[in-house]
Amino acid sequence: MKKLPIGLQTFSKLIEDDYIYVDKTALIYNLITTYQYYFFSRPRRFGKSLLVSTLADIFSGDKELFTGLAISSLPYDWKKHPVIMISFADISYRTPDELEQGIKISLQRIAREYHIVLSQEFTSGQMLQELVITLAQTAQVVLLIDEYDYPILQHLHNEQSAHAMREQLKSFYAVIKGLDKYLRFVFLTGVSKFSQTSIFSGLNNLNDISFAPEYSALLGYTHDEIVTYFQPYLEAAAKDNDYSVDQLLLHITEWYDGYLFTGIKNTTKMYNPFSVLLFFSRKTFANYWFATGTPTFLINLFKKYNYAPQDFERIEATASELGAFEIEQISLKTLLFQTGYLTIYGVDPISKNYILTYPNKETVDGLFEYVFKSITHQAPSYLSSIVAQVMQALSHEDFKQLHTLLTSFYAAVPYTIKIDQEKYYQTIFYVLFKLVGADIVVEQPTNVGRIDAIAQTKNTCYVIEMKLNATADAALQQIREKKYYQAYETLGKKIILVGIAFDVASGNVSEMKYENL
Repeated sequence: MKKLPIGLQTFSKLIEDDYIYVDKTALIYNLITTYQYYFFSRPRRFGKSLLVSTLADIFSGDKELFTGLAISSLPYDWKKHPVIMISFADISYRTPDELEQGIKISLQRIAREYHIVLSQEFTSGQMLQELVITLAQTAQVVLLIDEYDYPILQHLHNEQSAHAMREQLKSFYAVIKGLDKYLRFVFLTGVSKFSQTSIFSGLNNLNDISFAPEYSALLGYTHDEIVTYFQPYLEAAAKDNDYSVDQLLLHITEWYDGYLFTGIKNTTKMYNPFSVLLFFSRKTFANYWFATGTPTFLINLFKKYNYAPQDFERIEATASELGAFEIEQISLKTLLFQTGYLTIYGVDPISKNYILTYPNKETVDGLFEYVFKSITHQAPSYLSSIVAQVMQALSHEDFKQLHTLLTSFYAAVPYTIKIDQEKYYQTIFYVLFKLVGADIVVEQPTNVGRIDAIAQTKNTCYVIEMKLNATADAALQQIREKKYYQAYETLGKKIILVGIAFDVASGNVSEMKYENL
């Protein structure tokens, strides 16, 4: 049985050491025979570095490595080209000077491999120019830059530092366009795309394929790829979890599928490759991708601008908003999309805007747990315990116990962040029900107003109204008078009306009542 390539980013190692390689070379063939300059963005740990490594081996003419793969049967010439491959994730970036020195060290190392000596007096841009021109005496050069934006993203918490990093990189990238006649192929990857007014202003001939439907499956795994390449692991994990293979696939889909990088209908959704591999290794469902390092600046932005997680359940964005952002005006929805916490759900037929949502259970659980822990400072065991108890209370329709648990949950939030707004209470409620696994929608519009929350489990639909400094009876009366439940009567589920009263002085639930419809 082939080994799982967990954490491996070198194509030749995967092939030579008998790891699983999900064959993307047919798509890569189309890429390298169609155009010369590319930019491609994807979230972290989606396989960008492995893609860059694969491109390096193709352009190095190592045909034997690709025996049996799709590209081996396609009319590629396998001409050998000098390859310059730089990963900014491997370069020091604490200060602009350290970044400049790190780029120069990386270029000098590559130059030595080709027996070229670069002057120490050169800037990093001059070094790149000299290296490309010298290498091009034998054949056109291939330039591969992985994680081009990494030094900027690591400084987003400090606008001044981020600006300095951007300017340093801008001067380096600016030389590439002038090297056109020496270059066979240029490929840049990253998480974000800074707008044409900044880092890409000197490199405006890049073809951004991040949203191109023909390359939507270039990174990540499709359902068919999981079934084809991981069958032995599917069978082992199914046995370990006491599922059939089909049942297991449904759970894998719920946890790790859902990524869509284009608004074109019928485009295949992608599974997170990092999480899928770790699941097959450990045979346990968990938040693997989220746990590898959620950027602190995301949570800081939630706090700074009083964003609520439910604000991003279904949110619209233009193509230009998703495609780029600037340090001076960071849009959280753009950042959440580019870093993989939101994905494309569809396109609004009237506005033509993209509709974004959370892709899967892993991102919902991970992000919401992180948000809750950051505002309550409670141990993870507290949250998992209360979530389990809420699930049990809902399954038994034990509203007395649910009232007790909600009171405990709200009490865990420090007084300093409480606000006299219904949205605060709604947010805590929303986070809890999301973690329980309920399908919850808040502020659902109707022809007579907005429903505070609709929460659905497998067999039950809860129509919820919340009141501040009022009674639970008043909340129930509003549901009945405005007939908020009517749109859900055809679902075939039991409908329960829930009225919740909050006391602003205590910042907690004062009363909770329910009735079966």
